[in-house]
Amino acid sequence: MSKPSSFSIICTSNCAFELFGLLLSLSVFHPDEKIYIMCDTKTKEIIEKSTPRPRLEMFWYIELDKYDGLNRALMEKKGIFGEFLMAKPNIIKKALEKEKDTLLLDCDIIITNPLDDVDMTKSLGVSPAFIMENNMKSVGYFNAGLLWTNNTKVADDWIEFSKTSRFFEQASIEDLVKKYPYFEFDENYNLQGWRYYLSPLGKSGLASNITSNPKEMNIYYKNKPLKFVHTHFLENTFNEFNLIIIKHLVNAKMYKILAIIYRVIHNRWVIRIPKQPVKGLSEHSNDGFRELSVLLKEKNKDLDISYMSNTIHCWLEPNILMYDRPTLNWCNSEINNVSLMLLGNGDINFEGSFLKEKIENLKIKPWIFWARKPILLEKLLKENSVLSFEERNIESVFIGNIENNTQEKYRNTDLNWENVISEYHCTKKGIHKFTQEEYLLKLRQSKYGLCLRGYGSKCHREVELMAFGTVPIMTPEVSVKSYMEPLIENIHYILVKNPDELKLKISNITKEKWIEMSLECYNWYQRNVHSNNCWNTMINNILYN
Repeated sequence: MSKPSSFSIICTSNCAFELFGLLLSLSVFHPDEKIYIMCDTKTKEIIEKSTPRPRLEMFWYIELDKYDGLNRALMEKKGIFGEFLMAKPNIIKKALEKEKDTLLLDCDIIITNPLDDVDMTKSLGVSPAFIMENNMKSVGYFNAGLLWTNNTKVADDWIEFSKTSRFFEQASIEDLVKKYPYFEFDENYNLQGWRYYLSPLGKSGLASNITSNPKEMNIYYKNKPLKFVHTHFLENTFNEFNLIIIKHLVNAKMYKILAIIYRVIHNRWVIRIPKQPVKGLSEHSNDGFRELSVLLKEKNKDLDISYMSNTIHCWLEPNILMYDRPTLNWCNSEINNVSLMLLGNGDINFEGSFLKEKIENLKIKPWIFWARKPILLEKLLKENSVLSFEERNIESVFIGNIENNTQEKYRNTDLNWENVISEYHCTKKGIHKFTQEEYLLKLRQSKYGLCLRGYGSKCHREVELMAFGTVPIMTPEVSVKSYMEPLIENIHYILVKNPDELKLKISNITKEKWIEMSLECYNWYQRNVHSNNCWNTMINNILYN
């Protein structure tokens, strides 16, 4: 048994949101594989404007503009629905011009496991509908949403047999299996919404065959990995079935597939943010990541923000927790329901390990970090160029504040950093010497910036320094590895334990080395944090890392 050499699909713009879900889920389990798509002009435009770009090699055939904007009911009324369905064998033929075989899929499919059960010794692979006999008599024994072949003649005959079929292109598959050696995909393939309602087992009987395992992060049908579900997530007809599938995906913590399904449901990605103003644990000034999210929405037309009053956390729909607090003090019972936790501040090996010990089967990943005032920072970056080595009139800088006992511990020590830092300003109790804009411009004018740990083990300062190409000088207590793209010593930062080591290391850095590090810092910020690229970097990491 093998995986197919390529995939084939047809779609019009009415279903482009479902096609995007199929492409993303397929690319999770079959990255960089080839897919042949027959569609209308608008569908291709929609997919190309969506984020992220699916990691597939896509070949487009724009041959369905005639059907753009028409649903099944309208096409049947016009008498062209059967004609439209012949795009299925036609895209198979296109694929087989270049590939040795192809697997045809309907666009209303979400892949949940690798598709790797193709019998290459046969000419045809088909999918029984597994529905009651009286229904099969009407619509056919097989389902036309899944068909594999390595023979162009199969496609030609499919067109021919469909001319006299009792039910479009579906019932005619019965004629194909009479002519060609074939195999049948097992019941763990092509679990359709209709199978749930029309199963000989009854709804409860079929539902009992669906199981999930959070330790294995997988969903099963009759104890075999469920390969894909075939359903319309926006049709009320299938609500009952869809909720069963989603419940199992939640239990299995299959966060990638859940996020993709909700991308289909909303026709966009949705970040949920607690609604302010409120008091207590949920209180927040809406700066940091929450402010960055506004920029992300502006830059990505398929990303939206929903402000909610029933949570104290930020989420990517439906249950990826975007933990943007400085410590674990804000961890409440909501943490138990996450499929994935993205840890902003803190360290995956400390705070992350602590949480994993406390919460069974918790999936947690390092995240990005951000500026305190992203809108202001990006405005200053747009208005002011990154300064060269010669243009920076401050060798090193530290501007910080002591507002709590944790900051006092790391910033008010017997290490006299002020003796080796050109501009050292450490104020107390929220009294700031500079405005936020003045502070940021000071960072821009400096070659190096000292980073002392704050309330959390990450600080906005590290990100703000790199935004201007200012090389961070990290102390050991600052988290540098716990990023989606970890920082690398002597590439993105200098590590020092004390003022003497700082003086020595800076004196040994040549102008050429500083220029190299400055550029690496700036590029890291642009890739990971700037709103032009942040969302794409983030969602790619969630889906493909």
